[in-house]
Amino acid sequence: MKPLTLMTASLLALGLAACGGAEESAAPTADTAKEPAAMADHDGMDHGDHDMGEKMDGIGHATGTIRSVGSQGNFLTIEHGPFDGGIQMDAMTMGFDIMGDIDLSGFSEGDEVAFMVKQGRDGSHRIMAICNTGADGADCLDGMMDH
Repeated sequence: MKPLTLMTASLLALGLAACGGAEESAAPTADTAKEPAAMADHDGMDHGDHDMGEKMDGIGHATGTIRSVGSQGNFLTIEHGPFDGGIQMDAMTMGFDIMGDIDLSGFSEGDEVAFMVKQGRDGSHRIMAICNTGADGADCLDGMMDH
């Protein structure tokens, strides 16, 4: 099992345990790679009714429109709305690096997206999960983070 997959499964299990839903936790399958959305490791999403403490600090999610894709496929400029979660950020257009093995090859300028970012120690914000809301539905990111 790839280390990133193992780490993702471990973080998912930890998130399930924190939410009280750890009765059954399945490891990701090979079908995960066929999902239309891209995802790196994560701690979860929309924990407003859970006591997650510091787990969500520095992690937030928003929706927006891709304004440009970096020539090497590892950077996006997104015009986004305000962030929800552990990041306080108003609507703006800004650039984002990516975390982990997120594949941006299926994304292009003008795509409507939902995405989750993590703020690094250096203050930068890196995309840890992203999906195309136009192609995959408005709640596509929720399905990736659902627990």
